[in-house]
Amino acid sequence: MQAQVKEATRVARMELETTGKAVEVAEGMWVLATRHRPGLSKYAFEINNRCLIFRLHDARLGCPVLAVVNAVDPVAAIPEVRRLEHETGLPVRYVVSPGGGHHLQIEPWHDQFTEAQVLIAPVRIPLTAHGKELLRLPRVVLMDANDPLPQFRGQLDAVLFRGLVGVNDHQAAGEGAPDTRFGFMKRMAKLMTLPKKMPAEELWLHHVPTGTVIGGENLAWMYPAAALRGQPFMLRSMLKPDRLWIWTFAITTGDAATVADSWRRILAWPARTVMSYHDATGFAFTTDARAALEAAARAVKQI
Repeated sequence: MQAQVKEATRVARMELETTGKAVEVAEGMWVLATRHRPGLSKYAFEINNRCLIFRLHDARLGCPVLAVVNAVDPVAAIPEVRRLEHETGLPVRYVVSPGGGHHLQIEPWHDQFTEAQVLIAPVRIPLTAHGKELLRLPRVVLMDANDPLPQFRGQLDAVLFRGLVGVNDHQAAGEGAPDTRFGFMKRMAKLMTLPKKMPAEELWLHHVPTGTVIGGENLAWMYPAAALRGQPFMLRSMLKPDRLWIWTFAITTGDAATVADSWRRILAWPARTVMSYHDATGFAFTTDARAALEAAARAVKQI
């Protein structure tokens, strides 16, 4: 029988987040923080890259499973996820890519978790060179754009945020591009200046028991001012401290009606906490979270 949770009764304790360890921040919800350089370039600034692991009832299989969202650095993360499998007695049955550039490290996860389906978004990733390679693998499945994770409805609700556009795909260092300082700067300049024409979609999640909303890459990375001080200049220049806000320089509105509909569905969630995959370690937005999310969408005229 499908598990249903009518209202949030707990809050995710994101202050427990610890780099290199899968920490249970709420019952059945673990956060594993890893260090990451965008594009897997050694010249990029270092940021947090969160892997989320959920214990959920799978309505299709009729049993509890583990679902991993965001296939981060496999060397740092896979042993921790194996530990959770051992401690919970449950297998990883899903590895979910939340969109954007989050598909570059999937292959080791696919190879290690042989019982798992690998779920990827159906619009942008299949257009990329790496996405085409992924789709040749067994157990790699495109999510339904209208109903991405129906097996977890009522526990981990999902919206594929559509109507967005970004710059055309370009080869990253992690895909074999020459990894030079000039190359990294050139790729960053492209993100900020090239016309945005490539369709994009981002997976947004709502962990119902805790009222936690996990945004896709159109949700900007959030840092308290104190955590931003001392970071590299490029990172500081990109971010707005102490606020919840929406990216528009690298990914923005393509189809206004579709974007507004995505927001309508997301804002129906009773958010108590909002987080992205790359916030400062131990931080998530908790002050009037749903209202702040709506205000951020209005500030960029997406609703």
